[in-house]
Amino acid sequence: MAPLYIEIKNYILKQIEKGNLKAGDKIPTERDLMNLFNVSRMTVRHALDALVNSGILVRMVGKGTYVSEEKIFTRLNILKSFTEEIIASGHKPSSRLINKEVEMPSEFISKKLQINKSQRILKVTRLRLVDDLEMSITYSYFPLMKAFMIDKIDFTQTSLYKEIEENVGLKIEKAEEIITTVSANQTISKHLRIKKGAPVLKLSRLTIIVNEVPIEYMEGYFRPDRYMVYQELYR
Repeated sequence: MAPLYIEIKNYILKQIEKGNLKAGDKIPTERDLMNLFNVSRMTVRHALDALVNSGILVRMVGKGTYVSEEKIFTRLNILKSFTEEIIASGHKPSSRLINKEVEMPSEFISKKLQINKSQRILKVTRLRLVDDLEMSITYSYFPLMKAFMIDKIDFTQTSLYKEIEENVGLKIEKAEEIITTVSANQTISKHLRIKKGAPVLKLSRLTIIVNEVPIEYMEGYFRPDRYMVYQELYR
């Protein structure tokens, strides 16, 4: 069973995810949370301190604790597509297709997708938006031999994972993900409307279907002022 302060954290996070608490909203008082969970003030403060330190909440002296100015935050232990993730957070996702082309893979991409360099891939470059604001630019690579119907997907209108499972007929089982920080190059800065060299979050994800078969390798570059990664760790 998780510690009590974790339960309080999860409760507040759920209220934010459901839209019951929005950016700028004041959260319940410490006394209200003490009564709701039947815990001490110290336990409540432990939970709130953790959320303040992670940037989800902000304290205003003499006024209370509020939900921070809005960021989209994702939990690392739940596999969702960008579209599913944004809809779940109560926002409107959209995409602009920058480029879609069939090409031969580099050695790096062929190793990621477990194909040889003579097998063609589909490379899709998209600008991802949330509530019509630029969130990220993503580069997706698909092995055409394993999923020849993928090039028929409308990449501007739909959840990619939903399309892969319902229309291409492939069951997604898991993904492997690495998150780092890098400096924005000219292309990234242009599309995300930030300065060249500004820090961005780089998310590298390998999506895997049944029998441990890679179906997509994606590199996404996210504005850190609009996107946050959240993870709970237990000991």
